[in-house]
Amino acid sequence: MSLATIPTSEPKEVATAPEPVIPELSVVMPALNEEEALPVVIPEAVQALDEICGRWEIIVVDDGSTDRTPQILEEFAARDPRIRAFTQYGHLGYGLAIRRGFEAVRYMVVCLTDSDGQFDLREAANLYPFLKDADMVGGIRVGREDTWVRRRISATYNWLQSRILGLDVQDVNCALKLFRSSFLYMVELTEDGFLIDAEIYARAHRAGLRWAQVGVTHRPRVYGESKVHLSLAFGTLLKLWKLRRRL
Repeated sequence: MSLATIPTSEPKEVATAPEPVIPELSVVMPALNEEEALPVVIPEAVQALDEICGRWEIIVVDDGSTDRTPQILEEFAARDPRIRAFTQYGHLGYGLAIRRGFEAVRYMVVCLTDSDGQFDLREAANLYPFLKDADMVGGIRVGREDTWVRRRISATYNWLQSRILGLDVQDVNCALKLFRSSFLYMVELTEDGFLIDAEIYARAHRAGLRWAQVGVTHRPRVYGESKVHLSLAFGTLLKLWKLRRRL
């Protein structure tokens, strides 16, 4: 007697989530009077990081804002523990805010960006592969969305820092950089102001660390205003000589 054949269904394909480009990432964002930008920038950053990272955190360091920036950050942090907010009481400096953020990171890859929304954090996924052979990846703003005066000041600054500090860097102050966390233990940053970007490269060079430079999209600032005024920019240029002497 033959047994009846029991029909079987074809095996179904099970959809699997794509592997994250970056397994883990700490994002450091200094902020100063960004009450207009943050309600847009933080949700966009969360969405971007969910797309490209396995696990992540956003560390926003408020540099003594006089608007609602601290309250807005507290609200975001209360809703999502992956968002961590720190406040500097008094305007102590952009560089110090970055250094405080670096001290708080918990993951193996670190991203530095500003909180004004001029960079899409999804582009960190394009920088990440370069960390295989480098300790840091610095962005180069492509199609830079700034006034011609600011672009000229930046070009002059890049030229001067290359001569004074002996560095081959195309866009020192680009606010999208990626680091191995070990980078932060191998350089000792001391700058409190906007010169910290040049110090990052200069101390990396002194420590024998490697970096790559990769083009990134630069978006126009929609909310708030730039904190780098021309008078401050010129003052920063003069400080390059002091940095060279310290090195």
